[in-house]
Amino acid sequence: MHFIGAFRKVLNESCGSSKYSLPHPRRIGRATLDEMYLVMLVYFQQFNQQFNKISPRKEGLSMTTITTNTAPSHLKQLFDVWLELWKPDVPEDELKRLFPLLENIGKTTEGEGRLPFAVIARTPALTLARRMEKVVLGGNTGRSYISDNRVSHLDVIPEGHYLMWDIEDGRAMRNIKPSVATEQLRCDKRFGGTTEEGPAVAMKDSLVLRHHYMDLVGSRYDSDGLPCLCELGVRPELFAVRDDGALPRSGSLSCGGRLGLGA
Repeated sequence: MHFIGAFRKVLNESCGSSKYSLPHPRRIGRATLDEMYLVMLVYFQQFNQQFNKISPRKEGLSMTTITTNTAPSHLKQLFDVWLELWKPDVPEDELKRLFPLLENIGKTTEGEGRLPFAVIARTPALTLARRMEKVVLGGNTGRSYISDNRVSHLDVIPEGHYLMWDIEDGRAMRNIKPSVATEQLRCDKRFGGTTEEGPAVAMKDSLVLRHHYMDLVGSRYDSDGLPCLCELGVRPELFAVRDDGALPRSGSLSCGGRLGLGA
């Protein structure tokens, strides 16, 4: 184990790994002693700032199955939240056309790390850079290090705005290799989250990134790069890696399906 790995292990064991914005291990290779010093300095500053501010997210909450027929007010309220989140980038009238599709999503599961659905807005102006600007954590806006025209998706994505439903934010898939997670999701008839869907989920609840990193296994960067979304340093970041390792703090975002107006 090289130095940064040892430092990560000590800090995790001493402080509890889920609270802190440790570096994504797939992003760190060999480094000089000066670089290690800077890394340590940043983390101890973060530790001092965050130790008494961030509460760990609760695990193991009971799951409740809901449908549009049994909880219309709940879904309508969530839909209104999404309309607000996408302002001012997308006119409400465009997104409101998706609301009737909620009747077609079937059963979803509620609980920690779960969302019944998300509204995924798609316009030419909503580049990955702009999507990450809408992800705000600790007062800091996110950044993308991925070029839009180099991203591809493994599944067919609806044209225009759409709903993704029965969302699991990745915590159930932690410490599973992305390649294994992809096959497991396929067997479960679920779909890996994409570079457009990950920022949307984090836009609604950015604290998820302090619980775990999100592997976006539904997308590829330059055919073999894996897009990842996490908090690095002081802000959320979207980037790609070429590593298939299983990490305790990384899990694959997934959904039960997608519905667009053209479906």
